[in-house]
Amino acid sequence: MRLKTLLFNRGIFIQDIRNVGWISLAMLLCLLFSLPLQLLMAYTRENEFHHFDPPNSLFALSNDFQIFLIFTFPVLLAIFLFRYIQVKLSSDFTHSLPIKREHLFHQHALFGLLVLLVPIFITAISLFALGQFLPYKELLSFSSIFNWMTITALFYIFVFLAGVFVAMFTGMSLLQGALTYILFFFPVGVTILFVSNIEFYLFGFTSHYYLNQQLESLIPFIRITQLDRLPLSIIESMIYLLLCIVFYVAAVIAYKKRGTEIATQAIAFQSLRPLFKYGVTFCTMLVGGLYFGSLQGGMGWILFGYVTAAFLGYILATMILEKTWRVFSKWKGYAAYIIVMALLGFSLQLDMFGFEKKIPNVEDIQGVYFGESVYSVIDYEGHTNPYYEENRRLYIEPTYYYTESETIKNIHSLHEQIISEKKLLKNMSNTSNSVAIRYNLKNGDQIVRYYQLPISIYQKQYREIVELPEYRQNQNPVLKVDDLSNLNRISIHSYRAENRVTLTNPDDIEEFHQLIQADIQNQSYEETMDSRSWWSEISYEFNNNQYLQFSWKKSYTLIDSWLEEKGLLDQARVTTDDLSHVYIVKNEDNRDLHEVVYGNTGFEESLSEREDALKLANPDQLTEILEKSGGSYRGDYIVGFYFNNSIHPEFETITIEDAPDFLLKELP
Repeated sequence: MRLKTLLFNRGIFIQDIRNVGWISLAMLLCLLFSLPLQLLMAYTRENEFHHFDPPNSLFALSNDFQIFLIFTFPVLLAIFLFRYIQVKLSSDFTHSLPIKREHLFHQHALFGLLVLLVPIFITAISLFALGQFLPYKELLSFSSIFNWMTITALFYIFVFLAGVFVAMFTGMSLLQGALTYILFFFPVGVTILFVSNIEFYLFGFTSHYYLNQQLESLIPFIRITQLDRLPLSIIESMIYLLLCIVFYVAAVIAYKKRGTEIATQAIAFQSLRPLFKYGVTFCTMLVGGLYFGSLQGGMGWILFGYVTAAFLGYILATMILEKTWRVFSKWKGYAAYIIVMALLGFSLQLDMFGFEKKIPNVEDIQGVYFGESVYSVIDYEGHTNPYYEENRRLYIEPTYYYTESETIKNIHSLHEQIISEKKLLKNMSNTSNSVAIRYNLKNGDQIVRYYQLPISIYQKQYREIVELPEYRQNQNPVLKVDDLSNLNRISIHSYRAENRVTLTNPDDIEEFHQLIQADIQNQSYEETMDSRSWWSEISYEFNNNQYLQFSWKKSYTLIDSWLEEKGLLDQARVTTDDLSHVYIVKNEDNRDLHEVVYGNTGFEESLSEREDALKLANPDQLTEILEKSGGSYRGDYIVGFYFNNSIHPEFETITIEDAPDFLLKELP
């Protein structure tokens, strides 16, 4: 009889029903509206004009509304259910009752779980009933409904217990709600802020690599949005379940130690107040530094962002703790914080941990990823994203992983040169190119570095890498194609002239393939690095639904001559026959092409009226302009190509080094 009295109190149970029973009812109505009612509406609306294609998951139905419910009702429930510990009179009265604290907590918490689970269970029953007569058998199957019910219940419980956990550490209901939402973002958010700020200090460090490891899936708000296409794994479910247990146990312990006098206080425990104050200061400091560093750049602005944002965060946190705005006299804590952060920043600036100079020995390297972008050095083997898996299956793409000893040695030599010229590179303003390196070491470790640099001063090192057979084959997968028996056709699509050439004859395919391989193999370093193309795409279509696609570069002269002999050149790429004329203007400030053309309203319309615009219609001159234009978005001349089949021109640039003699004379 004593056990029954301690574990269940009828009066408290009735009081809980009065306080939060409405939440359960409102939640039930919202769930019925977002799922069963939506299906009924879709079914009754179906006719020859309105067809409902059911999704493959119940999470896709009213997805945004379901997410809103998950992060609204449990938080409200935690606030209202434990509202009594945030109000001094209620706290004193409730804790004066002859009930042990842990038993009081258990009754409130278990009642809260009941409030959440009953509407979910009723909704699942209604969905199962609808499945008996609606024609959505797969969507409303038992396994589909059971999966929705269990995962939804798990997230509702997780959010609720997180709110209960937070409630034990604050004496203000409003702050409880705010801190609950912050809790969901805090681990990943602080990691992103900290890693992003480290990039300002360490030469060669890139936050993009470390922040690309699916960190977003660790944020509950974002992970729930993915459930319709990426179901929760068993490991993820166990982690959320474990967090629920941790929140519950920690909340019980904190509740037993929590004093009644701290109701209305921002932070319940005195020992946690400095953590709250300096935690807020640290986070706001990182935000300020990242904002000014990304927007303005320069160490001066970064330091300004740190100091001002940290001051605002410190003052705000102190105001919350003291519950008054008269806190400006408490500056000593801020001064101490700034000194500690300055020492930390100074140690990073001096690279006391040896990050910037760390480079493995060549003999310890198993392989190396090498490319211009950070994303080119990310290995997607075993990647769980279906997009990447499908893309890898359909398209044969360039690879960036090198294992030949000579390639590794040359990349390592380039890296050493970059490290030795750190000061020179950091002081350069023109760093339009970049290099990303990731070493896979024989002991299983990895070293990743990313640098922005002008490639022009490293041409010798780049030439030694680019002209190696392994580099050519990795960057041009067509060189690895030896067996043509599985090749269905070769298509050449001139998407500017809207023409296409399709080769299906085995002899033509063999000849073309040998010529394109020879064109690539014969390229010099300058031609390899040249990004100019003929506005045409070459596509190999295999019988196993795989594709190999690459641009037709202007240095591919052998296939150019072969297609001309076959009478197919004018269909395969742009020729002077496709053009009516061109206009060329001087790009005085060497501005970005998009900035000049699309950022200048009326540029296209006024081109023909400009006195400084050179109009060309001579076929020989047009041929030279076609051959020399393209590549970079920055150039000394801007060319507007006017096609016969379009009233709007296409724009490209020409550098002064590539410009024909007649152009230099007309527009010096």
